[in-house]
Amino acid sequence: MKLLKLILWALPMVASAQVVERTATSVGAALTICDYLRQQGNVELLQDPRLEELVGKTSKIYNAASHLQVNKAGERVIVSPGYRVRVFSGNNQITSKNEAFKIEDELKFYIPDLQTYVLFKTPNWRLVVGNYRTQEEATAALRVLKKKFPIYGREMFVVNDDIEIPLK
Repeated sequence: MKLLKLILWALPMVASAQVVERTATSVGAALTICDYLRQQGNVELLQDPRLEELVGKTSKIYNAASHLQVNKAGERVIVSPGYRVRVFSGNNQITSKNEAFKIEDELKFYIPDLQTYVLFKTPNWRLVVGNYRTQEEATAALRVLKKKFPIYGREMFVVNDDIEIPLK
């Protein structure tokens, strides 16, 4: 009986020691394989040559999150992460939609070439303007908008958003 207790007591320690030994060996083997592969250093990129024609010569400035799309106006654009200036945001379902479109009309009246977007993201109606690749560009536009429209200046700030970059 004492021998059986000794075996049952020692069995888990022996089993865990074997597992640890095997794990250490397999990790060492994995590191060796990784080191070997790092020394090889040959990567071949295969892509359809029409891809460069689609994107154009400026494709290097877009990141992996970018994708080609057709916007509401029917133009081909690249949608990429960037920045916009939020001018208005409201969650009153009765008045916020109309207010967002009213502010958009006012902005378009004074700055006709400004790109504006009225968006509904539950539960808010939002008015955002511009397609800026860097935060510095968006901040400069924010300063200009705050000077021209001081009445909305309290609500204006720079936000991260997907921007549309037109293909020419």
